[in-house]
Amino acid sequence: MVRFWTLYIVLTAIAMAQNVDYGRDVRPILSENCFHCHGQDENKRMANFRLDIPGDARTTRILERITADLKSPRRMPPVYSNRSLTTQQIATIEGWLRQGAKTSQHWAFVAPKRPTPPLSNIHPIDAFALTRLRAEGLAFNQPAGAAAWLRRVSLDLTGLPPTPAELDAFTRTVPTERAYAAAVDRLLASSAYGERMAMDWLDVARYADTHGFNNDSSRSMWRWRDWVIESFNRNQSYDQFITEQLAGDLLPNPTLDQRIATGYGRNHVINSEGGIIDEEYRVEYVVDRVRTLGMSWLGLTVECARCHDHKFDPITQRDHYRFFAFFNNVAEVGEDGRVANAVPMISAPTREQQKQLAALTAEVERLQRSKPFVDVKQQSSAPASAVWAFSGLATEQQKTTAIPVSKREPMTIAGWLKRTAADTDVALVSNIRHEYNPADVSYGRGIELRIAGSELEFLYADRLPAYAIHLRTKSANIQPDVWHHITAIYEGVGGRDPEMRAHAAWVRIFVDGRELATQVLNDGLSIPDDKTKPSPTTFRIGWDNKRDSARFQGEFDDLQIFIQTLSPLQISALSASKHRQPGYRGPSPQIEAARAKLLVLERSMPTVMVMQELDKTRETHILTRGAYDAPGEMVEPGVPEALLGAWPTGAPRNRLGLAQWLTKPDHPLTARVVVNRFWQQLFGVGLVKTSENFGLQGESPSHPELLDWLAIEFIDSGWNVKALLKQIVLSQVYRQDSNAPADLYARDPENRLLARGPRFRLPAEIIRDQALFASGILSHQRIGGPSVFPYQNEDLYKGIVVAADYPSTKWVASTGDDLHRRSLYTFWKRTVPHPTMTVFDAPDREFCIVRRSNTNTPMQSLTLLNDPIYVEAARKLAERALREGGTKPIAYAFRLAAGRSPDADEIAILERTLKTARSIFAKDELSAYAAVTTMILNLDEVITK
Repeated sequence: MVRFWTLYIVLTAIAMAQNVDYGRDVRPILSENCFHCHGQDENKRMANFRLDIPGDARTTRILERITADLKSPRRMPPVYSNRSLTTQQIATIEGWLRQGAKTSQHWAFVAPKRPTPPLSNIHPIDAFALTRLRAEGLAFNQPAGAAAWLRRVSLDLTGLPPTPAELDAFTRTVPTERAYAAAVDRLLASSAYGERMAMDWLDVARYADTHGFNNDSSRSMWRWRDWVIESFNRNQSYDQFITEQLAGDLLPNPTLDQRIATGYGRNHVINSEGGIIDEEYRVEYVVDRVRTLGMSWLGLTVECARCHDHKFDPITQRDHYRFFAFFNNVAEVGEDGRVANAVPMISAPTREQQKQLAALTAEVERLQRSKPFVDVKQQSSAPASAVWAFSGLATEQQKTTAIPVSKREPMTIAGWLKRTAADTDVALVSNIRHEYNPADVSYGRGIELRIAGSELEFLYADRLPAYAIHLRTKSANIQPDVWHHITAIYEGVGGRDPEMRAHAAWVRIFVDGRELATQVLNDGLSIPDDKTKPSPTTFRIGWDNKRDSARFQGEFDDLQIFIQTLSPLQISALSASKHRQPGYRGPSPQIEAARAKLLVLERSMPTVMVMQELDKTRETHILTRGAYDAPGEMVEPGVPEALLGAWPTGAPRNRLGLAQWLTKPDHPLTARVVVNRFWQQLFGVGLVKTSENFGLQGESPSHPELLDWLAIEFIDSGWNVKALLKQIVLSQVYRQDSNAPADLYARDPENRLLARGPRFRLPAEIIRDQALFASGILSHQRIGGPSVFPYQNEDLYKGIVVAADYPSTKWVASTGDDLHRRSLYTFWKRTVPHPTMTVFDAPDREFCIVRRSNTNTPMQSLTLLNDPIYVEAARKLAERALREGGTKPIAYAFRLAAGRSPDADEIAILERTLKTARSIFAKDELSAYAAVTTMILNLDEVITK
């Protein structure tokens, strides 16, 4: 005890001699050890004593309690809490109290202001860094060699190393400052830049190609990934990057791209497990959006306030649910994503498809102006055999005989109808059991064709609403008191690939002989692998079994059901055979042919899940303990204005207004959080190391003034990402040599002082891409497109897949160029990410991740030696070296991979390896060289930036 007090007195004297800063020195101690019981959460607050606000924290009660005897009940923190203060921490608090106990707002909640650089003769980035170094008795390291810098910046801005020609051009003479700037401009202009920048954003936005959870079926979100790449490549201002992803659909007259951008809000996991409670998981999706918003752009753990007030940050549970309210109005269901995209979703044609769409639409319009109609000859019948037919008025007593139906087999419903009531929503043909009965396992199962207003809807369901194909026509125009011929075709599986993801494309709807474009409302019908025996079913005509549902008012004629797919010619014959007046004129064959091409194109278009508001706003309540079924006080959309700034004047209280609030120039967090992540990308660690947490539990910035200068510079530049990155990579800080004395590495292992250049193991995607690029087999000319399947065992998912009828149950390797595309495009299955990615610390992307771990393990070396991807890359690198390397193929291969020429000792080692390999492989010279290139690709220097 004597030693304790002696040390305490000495440390207190030191603290008194120095200026103890509350935010930097005291609040972190209180946050870590005291706020849990004496913070803002009143439900857990002990003794009605708060330390998170000015007032109580300035009393001597703190000192009395933290210096009490360990065995005393007055000791704080209590021994049972497993928290304790060090002697130095106690002395720091004592020094702070004696200096007047001044408090301040947490640095991250104060709007940044442009600081004045401490040195005027160098770039502000260097001035802030050098001032900190001088205070530590250090200075900048020497500049990195020109080749080393070019490799570094090439990997950082494009994810690919420089070519030998680029290295030669840059290092032929000592590069000038203009040459450095020109190299950066070239890299920023490369299409590979957008791919590199997208790589990190996919982690943040939790992008994947499957839904997650037990079935983990495929989804199609790659058009959103394309949008991200394109956004970075065209240097979209970052405030607009935020706005379109949060609220592109709420912008005036949103473009297709702006709607696609909102896929950011739909990248979360989606559960299709049978037996789950729909509302429970719908709430989970909204909570995920709040969490992702908080981590993406606020750098706060907002989700910690879901069940109670935040333990550490001044964010209440009410704040959480006001954020929640912004995302609670999406037209989605909790149980969805069984086989394809979950609603709401839209068609998202590629750039090429958009050109084709425009051309075909123009062709149809041209034909309609020139010769829109021709005489149609009546035909008496169609060469097809119906299994059932009906004519007459619709009543609930009129039912069909049993008809065998199977999801694998085709079926067509066709016939004439004339309705007498307008704006109805009623079933025309239905065998779905709509009325819920817990004992009825067939509830929500069946087929239905109904009229909704003037449109037609088709349903084929295992169970409503999620396990179903549900489509609606876009231009049926079913008029009252007019006979219309309608046809709905379900094409069945046939010879299709069982992995086909868009089952809704198997449905086609015709009115008066003309096929119509449709809107997919749901696409969740799964198809069994085995050919199950068709089961007999009975259809209702003109009504369904919903309680108090409407009855069809009108007549049917020649209503028929076929267990086959009718051709357009057969449908045309049926639609022209009756109820047409003599001289009836229909669209010309040329128009019909152009329309048919248009519809084929539309059916081939990818879809993407998007944000889309409900017509009627859904109420939001604070959920007691975060439970979906325990609603409390109702809240409106809003933000913690007292903490993070006022709501923009005139901004709507929706996601668009939220984006405007986030991008206000005086917002304390958004710009700081974003520039910190870009710094992390370049240096391996952010100025704030805890890039996921700028709150009280996060680390303080290593260079607070530099962080604020970068944030203000970013805003003032118009949120210009390329300009920001160019400033950083041309700075003296970034251009330093990463080699440094051992004592400096020991003193500052993470380079927080910025006394040397960045050095860390490359991300998983870049390690693979670099190997393929050096070997000459990387397919990187095409940007964007669907995900691909590089080498992996076809049994990768064996033992993981729950049911064989879900998509993404097998790993079937791609062929051609797709086999060697950039790793960014690798199919990402959440429950089983590609092992080559996982072994190098890629996340599963079930949740938002803003900072990957960075490990070095023996498994990584084994992967580089044995994974088929790297074995092939090594062999192709050997071929390239022998082909292009002249008399020095080994040195050439080394330069391709490492970005520099090997020295004499390194050449000697590699040549000895070649000699040994030749003795093993006898006359197989290529295999011998492949052994050497395998060694090169495994070098620490090659997988390190």
